[in-house]
Amino acid sequence: MDWLSRAADDPHACRALWTESPDALQLVATGRLFDVVAMPWGLGLTVLGQLYHGKRCMAGAVVVNQRREKLGFLVGPGAHLVWPDLLASAGGDPTAATCSGRDGYLLAPGPFFAPDAPCWWQRGPVGDAGDLTNLQNLADAVAAVGRLVSLSDAYVTSVVGASGER
Repeated sequence: MDWLSRAADDPHACRALWTESPDALQLVATGRLFDVVAMPWGLGLTVLGQLYHGKRCMAGAVVVNQRREKLGFLVGPGAHLVWPDLLASAGGDPTAATCSGRDGYLLAPGPFFAPDAPCWWQRGPVGDAGDLTNLQNLADAVAAVGRLVSLSDAYVTSVVGASGER
C-alpha cells in the first residue's frame, strides 16, 4: 500500500491513516502512478474471469466499488489517452468502460478488508509498481466478453423468436 499512498495528495497522511485504520478509504489521484478503467461490475467480473489463464491471472490490481456497482482495473498512466481507440480496435464497444487519468480520483480501500465498506480490493496492488493490468490484455478481454454477450443475445432471440415463447 506504500506504492498506492504515493498517489494521494498527502502520501504521509495517507500512510499514517492506513497504518492506524487499515480499513479506511482514501482518495488517491489517477494519472500519476496509474489510470483506472471502470466498468459495470457484471462486465468487470466477467472480464476478470477472461483474464485468468489456468492458475495465473493476467489482471493487476482491481477495486470494487459496491455503491456504484463498478469494478476498476488499475492500468498504466496515460491509458486514458488511448483507451477508447484501443478498445474499438480490439472490436469492443468504446462506451462499455471508461478510463480516468489526470484530474481523476479513485476511492481506494486500505490494505484490510472491511465487510461493511463500500469499496474493497478484488485483487490488491502488490510490489513497488502496483501490479497494473496490461491495457491491451484488458481491451481484448472487454471486446471478447462483448462478443460473447452479443452471441448469447442473438441465440436467445433466435430461440425465443417473435412469439416470445421458449
